[in-house]
Amino acid sequence: MPQSDPKSNLLIVCADQLRADFLGCYGHPTIGTRHIDALARASVRFANAYVASPSCGPSRISLATSTYVGEHGHRDYGSMISPDVPNLVTSLRSAGYRTAMFGKNHMFHYERLLEVWDELHEVTFGNYDFHPSYDHAWRAFSLEEGHTFNRSGALTEEAMAFMARAKDAPRPFLCWLNYQDPHPAFCAPPPYDTLFDPAEVALPASWSAPVVGGEPVRNAVWRAHSEMELCDEAEIRRSIAMYMGQIRYIDDCVGRLMACLEETGLAARTAVFFLSDHGEHVGYRRMTHKNPTFYEAMTRQPAILRLPGGARGEVFEGLVEEVDFAPTILGALDVEIPPSMVGKDWSGALDSPGGHGREDVLVECGVGAPTWETPIEGVSLWAPFSPTDFGPGAMLRYGDWKLSVYHDDACELFNLAEDPEELVNRFEDPDAAEIRNALMFRLAKRLLAVKVREVGAVQWPANAGIHDVRREPLERDPRTRGLAPAAELRKERGPFDPRGYGRLFRTLAEKGRKAPG
Repeated sequence: MPQSDPKSNLLIVCADQLRADFLGCYGHPTIGTRHIDALARASVRFANAYVASPSCGPSRISLATSTYVGEHGHRDYGSMISPDVPNLVTSLRSAGYRTAMFGKNHMFHYERLLEVWDELHEVTFGNYDFHPSYDHAWRAFSLEEGHTFNRSGALTEEAMAFMARAKDAPRPFLCWLNYQDPHPAFCAPPPYDTLFDPAEVALPASWSAPVVGGEPVRNAVWRAHSEMELCDEAEIRRSIAMYMGQIRYIDDCVGRLMACLEETGLAARTAVFFLSDHGEHVGYRRMTHKNPTFYEAMTRQPAILRLPGGARGEVFEGLVEEVDFAPTILGALDVEIPPSMVGKDWSGALDSPGGHGREDVLVECGVGAPTWETPIEGVSLWAPFSPTDFGPGAMLRYGDWKLSVYHDDACELFNLAEDPEELVNRFEDPDAAEIRNALMFRLAKRLLAVKVREVGAVQWPANAGIHDVRREPLERDPRTRGLAPAAELRKERGPFDPRGYGRLFRTLAEKGRKAPG
């Protein structure tokens, strides 16, 4: 594919917790996402893209830096990384781009955001904590149109205003829009809150179908801590309907952005990348929100890339990792790719993507060990905080098979062609022993390479003095490895709701046990 004009602008639109299979272009029969579907028809759609982690911060850090979770080391869902680590944004900024971000950060340390972005409006609301109607992770309710949590439309307007101001500027721009929707709480303002009749939405098969072959104990712990026993079929139908309404809200925002590009004359010289950071259970296996597992509902991400003068309506069917997108975008924009990035540059394959893709994909999750194995009586969590997020694991997809291995929890093996709902765990099936062992070996080899960056062929001794990035940690200064102090994490954010943690800590104190985390 011919590279796009080096002066092409870039618009990135990232939805939060949007499942790929809840978009029309990915096969949903009734969602009606006409704007995102239209974008897909004018773009390359990645049919089998997988996140680096089914958790917000780790996934977005991997996206920006093109490094695996096991290398950048940030596993908590609220993690942030130093902008000193080479990344997509600073690479474009160094190449002359004016950078702007609207919405949630979830990538870089707050105290250093102005070193990354020339224009910035950071808004993060967690899980809509303190909304009086949000009392469970699965609760659905209508969001008041004028409520401060209703921000997707306003952020869209800010991004449109930025692009309109920048259309005649001598520098190209990067505009990165990070929506809160459709992240829980399951709530949407009018008219999106009533677009779908709960009685008519489809329930996932796993809501009622039995799971064969066992599952990780972390699922039962999360169900207990989120009090899923109180969520009946009527409640989950309301959750699904409202989740679909949130997605339609984002779809209309995408439509406004695309119209803005056309009206300002920017469409012909602006690349557009639409994606999500990970998926959402929304009833899958009688869970909502997320937990550190690797089901398709959580790990398969929508990813759509439109390049000026590039392919239209192509589908990249091969396996792709989230770490591939930064080098692919930089390659397409003719911007130097930092040697620390481990992803593959697919920009040369986008015009004719057939036959391209990875042999396998790697996904990682879990904050730390051990896995919390027994629900704590009296604990109610509205999001998968500690100890629900304990238990590291790694996943490998190879062909139709997917292997999920956990440090100290039940492992899983699925054949996605035969069992797309992932209801039959074949990890202990003697008939699947050969493929299980082969995938275990392949996964071990992939994990061994996570912290060893591939820099290509090294000619020796002709380039003996090369700067070999494989010998350096991503973050040299130990002070950059942790989260910023809590006071620095607030810009325009909803206050953190400690009630879920409070119940946990009180319960542990009563039992004379040390609080986790």
